[in-house]
Amino acid sequence: MSASYYPGALPQYDPATPPAAEAKLEAYSEALDGAVEALRQARDNEVDAEEERDAARRRAQLSPDCPPVGVFNGVRTTVAYQQAWIEDQIKDEEHKYKMAKLARQAASEHLKKLSKQGGFQQTVTSSVREAYRNTGRYGA
Repeated sequence: MSASYYPGALPQYDPATPPAAEAKLEAYSEALDGAVEALRQARDNEVDAEEERDAARRRAQLSPDCPPVGVFNGVRTTVAYQQAWIEDQIKDEEHKYKMAKLARQAASEHLKKLSKQGGFQQTVTSSVREAYRNTGRYGA
């Protein structure tokens, strides 16, 4: 499977010349910019989802349908039962929050991976440049 199947994947290259190595380094720089923006957006989405979940929890707690804690007409309602009822009311918002959190974590991991790969590419680019400088084969 080719790297082109993955969104944001970098093309294969042959670092045979300094321009090819520099082009790859530039591609990593652009990919890093995109990854930083994706992480920023994922963080915003996570915060929005968390706020929506918390607002839904407050609405459920203050709802007239929320079971009060205590003994009423011989029926005992525990705090655990009330919390379970509230959790059931906000399950969709909780799911959205968990998915947004996972998306932010994935975006963060992607950025870390690109940063490491970019560092390796800097080393390769420097080596290619030095090899051509010593041999005088390119651009001398």
